[in-house]
Amino acid sequence: MHYRRLTSELLRSNTVDGAPTGGASIVNKKMAIKKPSGGKPSKARSGGKRIDEMLGGGLPFRSCTLVQGPAFIGKDILLSQFVAEGIKYGIPALVILTQSTTSKFRKLIVEMDHKLEDRERSGLVSYVDCHAKTVGLMGKNPFALYLNGVADLEGLSRAIDKFQSAYKENYFYHRMIFDSLSPILRTHGINRTLSFLSNMAAKTKAFNGIAMFDLASGIHKQEEINALEHVVDGSFVLKEEKNGLFMMVKGLQDVKGRDWVRYSFDEKGIDITGSYSYSYIR
Repeated sequence: MHYRRLTSELLRSNTVDGAPTGGASIVNKKMAIKKPSGGKPSKARSGGKRIDEMLGGGLPFRSCTLVQGPAFIGKDILLSQFVAEGIKYGIPALVILTQSTTSKFRKLIVEMDHKLEDRERSGLVSYVDCHAKTVGLMGKNPFALYLNGVADLEGLSRAIDKFQSAYKENYFYHRMIFDSLSPILRTHGINRTLSFLSNMAAKTKAFNGIAMFDLASGIHKQEEINALEHVVDGSFVLKEEKNGLFMMVKGLQDVKGRDWVRYSFDEKGIDITGSYSYSYIR
């Protein structure tokens, strides 16, 4: 189904697979991002210059990563920065929210890109909000689909599919962030979460996407986290110690260093501030 027809039908019905949305926007402007004419496509920049240097240029195309760490340590900044970096160059982004409302999360993106509202109107940013209604909010953002929590994983998957299939039709690739997997893991347990994440990872790659999934540390069993890591291509692991904040990258290709490295963040972004040993690993 063409994305314009899909958008029109969603707006008329105000539902996604029977779930009331409170607003809908799939892709309302056709602006294709063409594949580079020669060689392999460049990696996708994260928005952190030194993070990208350590990654060997950025995040690989058709990759999915976990972003692990406790609260208040900059995970949401890493995710929103990834969105902001892409939309500045015409790369669409899908934002899935299970523990934050659309209005709250978009404030993070606005700090990094003051033209966010223009990007939304041009179809570059869309949201699937699974949190607002669970806290009694109706949700009024016209670029968001509002679902009733995370109980219906099949419905959530179908909603994401509609966005991603529309993106593939009209863009070379897209970015997706998922904030967060933790409510799904708490609600459904490890087996269903593994199945859901595996499905998301496979479809994201099939639709030429790059995805980052938040996962809270300290509230899940380590064996559950280890199992989820087997489904994705790599992880950003963030931690806080007395002498600062540290990041480590696990998995992924072309990473130049696997040790803990110091980083810092504020509302404008997140990046590595410490040095790392050059140990090029493919």
